[in-house]
Amino acid sequence: MTEVLLFNIENGKAIKIKNLCRQMYISARVIDESEYGIKLSTLLGRGDDRTEKPHGAIDGEMLYLADFNGGLLNIFLNQLRRHKAAVALKAVMTETNIDFTPYELYHELKTEHETLNGTSGTRSK
Repeated sequence: MTEVLLFNIENGKAIKIKNLCRQMYISARVIDESEYGIKLSTLLGRGDDRTEKPHGAIDGEMLYLADFNGGLLNIFLNQLRRHKAAVALKAVMTETNIDFTPYELYHELKTEHETLNGTSGTRSK
């Protein structure tokens, strides 16, 4: 089942994203901070390992996209921009990242994003 997990998205934007998902027949779920230490596979119902790893808060927005094919992914991302609901940190489910916790994934994505954009927590002048 195609699904979007939402992390730390402000309420107005979360509503836009969930409405877009509903229109596109995509399941969407806001993940509570109390679940940030649980594997993504478990959150998606593909495992039952409820062992919680140490975690902290996710201080930025993040989306996790599960079971998207190429065409649907492109349409979904374009619609996010069109509805002014874009999120900088996004990940598509892979064999590797499905075993991450949301907290681990967030820090991987944040590091990648900073590297690609030439920032590391500080702004360039």
